[in-house]
Amino acid sequence: MDYKKTFIELAIKKDALKFGSYKLKSERISPYFFNSGVFSDGKSLSVISNLFIELIKEKNLKFINIFGPAYKGISLASALSASLASKHNEETHFIYDRKDQKLHGEKGDIVGTFKNGNTIIVDDVITAGTAIKNTLVKLEKYNLKITSLLVLLDRQEKGSSSISAAEEMQKEFNIDVYSLISISDIIEYVTNTKEFEKFRDSIIEYKEKYGS
Repeated sequence: MDYKKTFIELAIKKDALKFGSYKLKSERISPYFFNSGVFSDGKSLSVISNLFIELIKEKNLKFINIFGPAYKGISLASALSASLASKHNEETHFIYDRKDQKLHGEKGDIVGTFKNGNTIIVDDVITAGTAIKNTLVKLEKYNLKITSLLVLLDRQEKGSSSISAAEEMQKEFNIDVYSLISISDIIEYVTNTKEFEKFRDSIIEYKEKYGS
């Protein structure tokens, strides 16, 4: 799928995807590192939105609300909503949360208004699934029909059990997870790219150790 290769090359160009040896918050030593925070320019967000739209059309996803978890999901969700409106004349409602509840002015922990209909969540990465589960807890009071989670990268690592976090999301919450790329796509890319093929074995080893 063209959007996978396009996104990997964008991520490498912007230094969002790097190869080497990196210590993660989980204390694991990873042969690759992904940081979506570098996608802080309009051109990158426009490209990503277009790729997300390709994925949405491919999976035939129908929704009216786009929720972006603070903080990295906010720019992704807002850019996607804008692109759907400007390029496809599709109106969606963009909502995001605050890390801390506001007690004055526009009170609460949510900015924006959910409309009746399906809701998708857009975020950068799914690893163990802890962050997205916390988001779902926060959204419970809104009684939403959340159908899908869209992410830039699915690390395909185990969640709280022996299955992947994405599989847990489907099993526990009936939410489908779709990603622009996964660790499997990265392995395929480095295998076929001379400049990066030296990282192939270490990434495969990491996937075999921590993947589902």
